[in-house]
Amino acid sequence: MGLSARDRDQFKRLEDKLSGFRGSGHFTIPMEHGSSPAFVDLDRLSFSQWLYNQAFDSKILHWYMNYCCRDDYGATAAETSAWAGIHYFASREPEDPGPLTWPEGNGWITRRLLEKVGTFLRKEQIVHRIIKRKNAYSVFAGETEFHADAVIFAAPTFLAPYIIEGMAPLRDFEYSPWLTANLTLERIPASRGDMPTAWDNVVMDSPTLGYVDATHQSLRTYVDRTVWTFYWALADGPPAQNRQFLLQRDWGYWKDAILNDLERVHPDIRNCVSRIDIMRFGHAMVRPKPGVIFSSERLALAKRDRGILFANSDLSGFSIFEEAQYRGVVAADRAMARVGK
Repeated sequence: MGLSARDRDQFKRLEDKLSGFRGSGHFTIPMEHGSSPAFVDLDRLSFSQWLYNQAFDSKILHWYMNYCCRDDYGATAAETSAWAGIHYFASREPEDPGPLTWPEGNGWITRRLLEKVGTFLRKEQIVHRIIKRKNAYSVFAGETEFHADAVIFAAPTFLAPYIIEGMAPLRDFEYSPWLTANLTLERIPASRGDMPTAWDNVVMDSPTLGYVDATHQSLRTYVDRTVWTFYWALADGPPAQNRQFLLQRDWGYWKDAILNDLERVHPDIRNCVSRIDIMRFGHAMVRPKPGVIFSSERLALAKRDRGILFANSDLSGFSIFEEAQYRGVVAADRAMARVGK
């Protein structure tokens, strides 16, 4: 709805091009199974520029492509590698039956893992130094020194140079700041145009990413109270500058900014909200800016099989769950091989 014939034509042309990339087999999840040097040129320009080069100039098409980049990468289409922009679509089937999720999110997965390996977990011990000792490693956590034949570094990769002795600073890893908020609603707000809320709700031309109805999976026939989880990637401008902005503004500022945005489609939202819990993430996710996917720095960390192994979606150049899970399995296999298991 709301598309002109010209808009529809451009969406159809774009889908035809994406189908070609999908059929090539070089855009996969995990990306390591398909990232071919044959498409390295796509990593050298932005997704926005690639679209214009292909004669796509529909305003609504560019808005949607920009939204997708902000949603998955925390970056605008102008700051996203064309390879990554294409991968967003070409690595997935055109008709998605929907995500696999639980009311408590990935916390459900965490609890299932803890049932299997929880007895081996040392909690509340912050690692602050890792030092190489001949063919082994010393890992310092508080007053304790652990000795290890292999170390899996699963924290965000940008922290590694601060913790691993002798590791050079990283140049190509840039991170997007995010804001999330849980809005507790005493009643369901009205919607302009009587458009019912869905699970994932997006407002056109909003600087935010919209919200998810956290009780949308409920099987109750009537829902009066609910929680909305609201997402805001600070994608416009330099990440370092946006981090400062995110931290300098207090709860009151962000509360009003969120409600002002939602009021455009839910005019009585302020009368429905009883609580707003806000979380600020300074380095929420790595940005696949032009040049990162095929950068020598990223490729070296991803292929590393020495004593310190990295396991984070950062190694793929973009942050989605499947990439993090894959990197963790690869690191575990390499660690087991190193210690002779």
